[in-house]
Amino acid sequence: MNYLNWLQKTYPELNEISNETINSHIDKAKSDTELFREFIKVLGSLFFIIPFNLYLYISGIQASNSPLYWFLAVASIAVGGFIGLYCEQKVIKKRLKKIIQLKAF
Repeated sequence: MNYLNWLQKTYPELNEISNETINSHIDKAKSDTELFREFIKVLGSLFFIIPFNLYLYISGIQASNSPLYWFLAVASIAVGGFIGLYCEQKVIKKRLKKIIQLKAF
């Protein structure tokens, strides 16, 4: 996601501030939340991807017999990745809003 573009649309008063300053705050927000974002990705795989694939295995759709199994397995990974990306963007946006509220610019 282009956080610089999002910030400029959401907070038009930041347009007079240089892009380098804003990018440094974006990088800081990303680095501050890196461990939490990785934690969200792990939770996403534990609570969505692994149970869904276990259900596929138990339901009798065998990997060697059906391309449906592989399609559903890849789809579950894609959905889990999308959920992780969505949560990651929400965390970074929240951190950027907090930086702006603290008037770090």
